[in-house]
Amino acid sequence: MLASAIPNTTPFTTRQFMAGNSPAVRIPVSMAFPPKTELVVVREGDRLIVEPKEKRLGELPALLHALGGSFVGERPEFEGTERNWS
Repeated sequence: MLASAIPNTTPFTTRQFMAGNSPAVRIPVSMAFPPKTELVVVREGDRLIVEPKEKRLGELPALLHALGGSFVGERPEFEGTERNWS
């Protein structure tokens, strides 16, 4: 089992350091995302929020609600056409 599959909500202390010309921080393996996961970083005041870029199933109700009445109504039934197979 991947360590990232186990959520870790225990606070820890770390320091910012430079990795080349970029500021970086180390996080515990138990808080890591799967390899090659694209991440989005958002700054809210003094906080940095790091989350996966891809949408999750938990967001599906909000996405469907955002569609509004765009897809309300009856679904047209399939109408087959007669074919001449000779």
